[in-house]
Amino acid sequence: MAGESTAGSIAAYINNIWEAAVLVARENTVMAGLVNFYGDRTGLAERYFSRYTGGTVAALAETSDLSAQTFTPGTISKLTPAQFGAQYFITDLRIESDPFQVRQDAAQDLGELFAVHVDTNLCGTAVFGALTGGTVGAAGGTLGWAEIMKAISYLRRQHVPQPYACVLEPGQWYHLAATIAPGATLTNSPALQDAVARQYFVGNAFGVDFYVDSNIPAGTACKGAMFGRQAIALDVRRALRIETQRDASRGGGGWELNATQVYAYGVWNPLAGVQVIGTSVIPT
Repeated sequence: MAGESTAGSIAAYINNIWEAAVLVARENTVMAGLVNFYGDRTGLAERYFSRYTGGTVAALAETSDLSAQTFTPGTISKLTPAQFGAQYFITDLRIESDPFQVRQDAAQDLGELFAVHVDTNLCGTAVFGALTGGTVGAAGGTLGWAEIMKAISYLRRQHVPQPYACVLEPGQWYHLAATIAPGATLTNSPALQDAVARQYFVGNAFGVDFYVDSNIPAGTACKGAMFGRQAIALDVRRALRIETQRDASRGGGGWELNATQVYAYGVWNPLAGVQVIGTSVIPT
């Protein structure tokens, strides 16, 4: 087998005393709190989102009789759950030699790993790129507030309930925030200038909450999004769980840390979201 965590992998550290383990920095999930969340089911049954066809209102003469109109639901989207897993195997020798609390650190890292996994799926191109409420910006271009106002207008035209969230890659946010940094020529909203200077990563403007998410794929045609909560859905069928299992025959003995989660994700109401496109390349 491959992927074992052995004492040899930390040989350079055994003779040193470390205050705490230094884990790989991973950004926690941003998207889960911004989308439709479902946690009322278990198993792998698909979840469907349907919407009724609307009727029409017509002028009614005094002697006329009303005609019935159909009121039938139609499927817009569906979520298909899947199971995801990851494992660390820590040998007895690793535990006995490691100056860190390696089992606790490994469990924490698995939790962070799954948080990033969920977030990356929710803000990936497969989701943001499938929003059909409109598109603002262009590949290679830099985002400005005109594009943001256009996105707001698109959502309002679709009668998407507020509040709206705008999630951008850090480089996209840089280009947007730089236009109203202190010293910029935006004099009609000094409070907005102060907010951007104070909260570079999260702010509110024009009634929209802005979030920066480094799990969005970067590039010259980077896709962020502005959306209402109903645009995207996360359906957790089984929350993250980490189970330990003893394996005495493998490598002289060790512990498996088995992490699994069952969930579905995807676009729920595509018209409730707008693609926000612009370069995320930060100039040097």
